[in-house]
Amino acid sequence: MGTITIAATYGAGGSIIGPAVAQHLGVPFVDRAMPTAVVQKIHEPLVSALADDSASGGRVGRLFNAALGYTGLFAGVPLDGEHLGVEPEVARTEVAIRALADGGGAVILGRAGVFVLKGRSDVFHVRLDGDVEARRRAAMEHEHIDYKSASKMQQDTDQARRAYVQHFYPRAGAWEDLRHYHMFLDSTVISLDACVELIVRGAQDVFLRESSSLVEKG
Repeated sequence: MGTITIAATYGAGGSIIGPAVAQHLGVPFVDRAMPTAVVQKIHEPLVSALADDSASGGRVGRLFNAALGYTGLFAGVPLDGEHLGVEPEVARTEVAIRALADGGGAVILGRAGVFVLKGRSDVFHVRLDGDVEARRRAAMEHEHIDYKSASKMQQDTDQARRAYVQHFYPRAGAWEDLRHYHMFLDSTVISLDACVELIVRGAQDVFLRESSSLVEKG
């Protein structure tokens, strides 16, 4: 098999589509590091840290490391020499993600997976997005919240996830740049079930070609 990374903005249905794709393909699912519960927990100190240019590096890093520690990802994965000096929680997350990709694949939602596994031919990168108002309405439906709550969570969550990528992968380029992805889906227009089907079919096509290429080389 192979690995699928999914980058999704708030309200784009990543938390629904990701597990469904993993179930279809029979591979593990790794949830995002910045679920809405964590965003709510760190929002105010994160805004303060981002606004303070002189201190933002250390404070932002500590907040995101705390978030990673809160959500976890296979604690206890050893670090190799290549990762020494990298912020510990991020390094452990990256090692675990690469181990999953090497060990048969997974569906990884968020966690900057598109950058952690960049350049690998056995990985299929997907982005889910849509019109802001449409994403807020979708969140109202899926999370059973009112418009004011959905609007605030959309702004706070998109900011936190963008800041996470910019902080830990400053040279990777913009999170929104579609050149990072093999597939972009507007999941506010296409049904979530159709998105799952399209991702599964696209991934299977990529993985089949990768498998055929390895056979030819062998």
